[in-house]
Amino acid sequence: MNHRTLVVAAGLLLLLALLWVTGVLGRGGNRPDPAGARQAVDVSEARSGEATGRREDDGVDPPMPAKATAAAPNADAWARLQLLWGPCEPVGMGDALCRERLDAGVSLDEWARAKYLVLANKNLEVFEPEKWLAQFREVHRRPAGSEGAIVQDLLGLQGNNFELVVENVLTNREDAAELKPALSAVFDGPRMAEVVVYSIGDGEALNGLLIVGRHRTGDEVTCAYHLWD
Repeated sequence: MNHRTLVVAAGLLLLLALLWVTGVLGRGGNRPDPAGARQAVDVSEARSGEATGRREDDGVDPPMPAKATAAAPNADAWARLQLLWGPCEPVGMGDALCRERLDAGVSLDEWARAKYLVLANKNLEVFEPEKWLAQFREVHRRPAGSEGAIVQDLLGLQGNNFELVVENVLTNREDAAELKPALSAVFDGPRMAEVVVYSIGDGEALNGLLIVGRHRTGDEVTCAYHLWD
């Protein structure tokens, strides 16, 4: 190979090297195209969102719709009233809300009397049934087939200082504004076949009331107990 041939070959190699370097720098060092990369990420995220049910705007799974049931409103109303009134337990002086079965052949009056003695009987050693039952009597009975209005029914009761008991129940408490609609939600409307209000107490210092409602569906009873001095 003569000198001229070597010079031509060296020139060609130098030209190829220059073209290769120019191509690499022009493409940003073989980095992927940003627009193409963003598009690929968008497609990937969209597919991920479709698979998981997530929305791209907030990245949070949408809540599943609650299944409405016919029993839910009644159950919620009862739980709300018990939260305001108190649990079903012997309290002596205080408040309690109960829901129990009504056995076949047992009248509402019999059930109410027995339940009253249980709720009032906080201390067995000082319990005197004949004393507590002396004050036990019906003061209001909702006509059969009537949907009623328990708050108005209570406010309309007079005599034997019973209006003072009602005032203590419906007015003299911090949650009175919440309690009234809660009472109505449980004891008013077609869900109750029978509602009776009883006067309770020891005939001396303690006075109170017992609201008892027999459910139209099933053999169940709800009662709200209040006894105070």
